[in-house]
Amino acid sequence: MMAADIDLKSSQKNDLQDPLFSVIITNFNYGSFLRQAMDSVLQQTYRNFELIVVDDGSSDDSLAIIDSYGDVVAKVAQKNSGMSAARNAGFDRSSGQLVSFLDADDFYHPERLATIVQAFETHPEWTMLSHLWLTVDRNGQIVGQSTSNILSTGDVRPLLLKWGKYASGITSSLAFRRSALEKVMPVSGNMGIDSYVNATLPFYGEIGGINEPLMFYRIHGNNARARSTDLSRLIGQREAIASFINQAAECQGLRERFDLGNDADYQAYKNIERDTASLACAARMLWLSIRESIAIRRSRRDFIIRLMTRLSCAFPAQGRAVLEHGLRGYLRLKLDRNR
Repeated sequence: MMAADIDLKSSQKNDLQDPLFSVIITNFNYGSFLRQAMDSVLQQTYRNFELIVVDDGSSDDSLAIIDSYGDVVAKVAQKNSGMSAARNAGFDRSSGQLVSFLDADDFYHPERLATIVQAFETHPEWTMLSHLWLTVDRNGQIVGQSTSNILSTGDVRPLLLKWGKYASGITSSLAFRRSALEKVMPVSGNMGIDSYVNATLPFYGEIGGINEPLMFYRIHGNNARARSTDLSRLIGQREAIASFINQAAECQGLRERFDLGNDADYQAYKNIERDTASLACAARMLWLSIRESIAIRRSRRDFIIRLMTRLSCAFPAQGRAVLEHGLRGYLRLKLDRNR
């Protein structure tokens, strides 16, 4: 599993000449997954890295697991303060020129760091990059992949200011130049760091993409449901992202501002909140989704999944079911009921 057009042999230099790569794992009661996450970092082919594990007040055996690794891991233990505070603490403890955040229930491909280092060396204009991922179940068995297979690169500010999004990665698939990340840290509130940096960091330079899976994203029940079914959280997240985009644009002296009226996901969630079935809303979702997907150059698969999810939200009962079970799970339930 190698990133296209990246020659890993050219990264085989003396470690002292290579950038220090800081990997920050944030953990809260994920002791059952934590060891695999830590081992996936320690087994990287690229060796000039530091591993920092921040435990956010776990009540399981997480601290004992971290301590069992001894001095090869830098431990930061704090009272339960939320993942944003944990990531801020990890970043403050780190010193690498390159930085990544790894959720404790995810894990890396062995060549991830080497591939990213080479990508940054090849593209000095990139301030951050993302890559694709494979989806695994609780036991680490592959069950799927990221919906998009084409990540945005270059100057994505026009996409953010028009559509509020671009084809980007999730937390464990992101990597940053420290010099750029320092401009937008710390993260505040309960916003996921992926949503925050994807909305803000592009205003400080170009972004990159590696269209190969270099990370494994674990779905294990509670983590998926928590993100999908809390409608107020989904709406609040889109509103917060709009605020981040517009604040960053203002800081950079840009006159354009992002309008939530162009955010197809926000409009879909608000229609569920209004609890009104609407063909007019479905037509608007279709029109926004087509234009957005053309601009972002989404893959056909990504476009279809997003469109079907958004169209379901024009009919609130179906929309809630899709958010709860996911599109695939919802369609499976419908098929089972019709048999």
